[in-house]
Amino acid sequence: MDSVLPPGLSLVSVLSLLTCGVQVLAGVQVLDGILLTHRYGGRSSAEDRWVLLWLFYDVIVHLTLEGQFVYMSLVGTVETSEGPLTELWKEYSKADRRPTSDPTIVSIEILTVVLDSLLGLLLIHAVLRDKYYR
Repeated sequence: MDSVLPPGLSLVSVLSLLTCGVQVLAGVQVLDGILLTHRYGGRSSAEDRWVLLWLFYDVIVHLTLEGQFVYMSLVGTVETSEGPLTELWKEYSKADRRPTSDPTIVSIEILTVVLDSLLGLLLIHAVLRDKYYR
């Protein structure tokens, strides 16, 4: 399959882009299919729907992509890990030749996964409930 791809685009790149597309579709499905239509009756404005879509996508990315990096770094290394999205991180790590994960980067990613996900969920709640702090 690599031979039919344009130069500079690998199978891992294509799969990574497809994964991001699936995450966007998941965000849309959760937003429209579950929350807005069934729970809140679709009463959000178009602007709020775009904000909510971005927030859902942000939370999904933090939990699925960055969360997996944190997990792999805590139980071993990206290099020795196996999994559906591991190839994405192996490709990304080619720019970093250190044998193990940098503890500073891992600690920042832990904060990002936990705090950004929680803040994203809080903002989703604030937008859906029309809170003053949104």
